[in-house]
Amino acid sequence: MTTEERMPDMEMPAASKPRPTKFIVGGFIIAAVVIYLIVSSLGGSTAYYLTVAELMAKGPAAVGEKVRVSGVVDGANIQYDQQNLVLRFDIVDNSGRLPVVYHGPRPDMFQDQAEAVVEGKLNANGVFEASNLLLKCPSKYEAAATATASPR
Repeated sequence: MTTEERMPDMEMPAASKPRPTKFIVGGFIIAAVVIYLIVSSLGGSTAYYLTVAELMAKGPAAVGEKVRVSGVVDGANIQYDQQNLVLRFDIVDNSGRLPVVYHGPRPDMFQDQAEAVVEGKLNANGVFEASNLLLKCPSKYEAAATATASPR
């Protein structure tokens, strides 16, 4: 007798099929991680900016808080130390003035009446310590680019 004849017909166990619940749980975990990463990355980059007056209206609560402030550069108060890369200036709006200190190179387009957005913290002395300085592109450049553009 052969081995096949001695053993009764028994079905070989089928390869274990993955259960759909494993895929559902795995998909849920992956989706949760992706959503967490999106929400956490948006939290740091969605800082909206205040005007000088809005920052001053916050009073002492604004001290130490990381914010962005928008205003116009007052050219009369610009001081730049090239050796230490320290730029001191004031930004103004309709109803306020904010002294700013920025450590870094002076931007090329930094001048009187330039629209600036500074990011940083207000210190207890009322001086804004800027960690980032952004200048808005003046509309005169937009008009010049439109005038010199050739029609197609």
